Amino acid sequence: MHRPSHHKMTSKAPMYIYATEMVSAYYNCLNLRRKRVLSITGSGDQIINAYLRGAKEVIGFDINQYASSILELKISALINLNYFEFLNFFGNSMDNGTLDFKLYSKVKKDLSNKTHKFFLALYKEFDYNGKRLIKSDYFRERSSIKVAPIKINTYLKDEESYLYCRDIIKGKKFQSLTLDINDIAVSNSLRGKFDIINLSNVLNYLTGNTKSEDIIKTLTSVMRNVSKRLKPHGLFFYYSYSPHGFQGYKIPPASQLEVIDEIKKVGYFEVVFKKFSGVSFKTFDRVNLFKKSENKSGNPTPKIK
Repeated sequence: MHRPSHHKMTSKAPMYIYATEMVSAYYNCLNLRRKRVLSITGSGDQIINAYLRGAKEVIGFDINQYASSILELKISALINLNYFEFLNFFGNSMDNGTLDFKLYSKVKKDLSNKTHKFFLALYKEFDYNGKRLIKSDYFRERSSIKVAPIKINTYLKDEESYLYCRDIIKGKKFQSLTLDINDIAVSNSLRGKFDIINLSNVLNYLTGNTKSEDIIKTLTSVMRNVSKRLKPHGLFFYYSYSPHGFQGYKIPPASQLEVIDEIKKVGYFEVVFKKFSGVSFKTFDRVNLFKKSENKSGNPTPKIK
């Protein structure tokens, strides 16, 4: 089987075990009730938490074709494992999951044949040793994130939240499209428009090799294309980690306040920042929420709590 590369976001990249963002915190900033949501699939946590917060429909998309597999695995685990088994299987921290094959035997019954074959091949490759598998190149290592998954995810807050979430997702249909962010506006596989679009931290990857003078143009172009999928009162957002979390690395342009200020000057978007405790201790992360300016769209701007 093709070994994923950790260095790029590609169609075959390592899978995330859990979200590496404070999903519970940023969904607190939004009213998702009865909303139609488009979200990065990632580990599946953004989608699960959105349904828990009352979203009517959540469509996932991700450039990584393996993302749909981890989403399906997580949904099936939620339905078939108890709270403590789930935390054993995926881990109660970012680096102690087991993917125990005995637990997988309980999870597999609700997996599609394609997804079951995919994970079964991985287990065979590692002699059915889930701990070796979860530490392999097929998964992203995020031991640097010290905040526990139960803090990141509302559905893991406690056993009661977990069971409540299970009841909600049992009645939902899950869809994850293999789709590049640049193709959101034109994709025929993606139908209709959305109240909220969650871009996770994808915009932070887009401008890595872009010349400085082209950064504003590149980001504005991508954002305008994404906004074509918004309903009149809709908004999209993306995640920015605390500057302290980069530990000497350059902050990605999409998360630099001076770059966002330049995008605001273009006049197409209004921007709201929401800060909260970050994934690193004693830091603050934020989401950047964008909505079309009223003078551009002719529509009133959406309310953000």
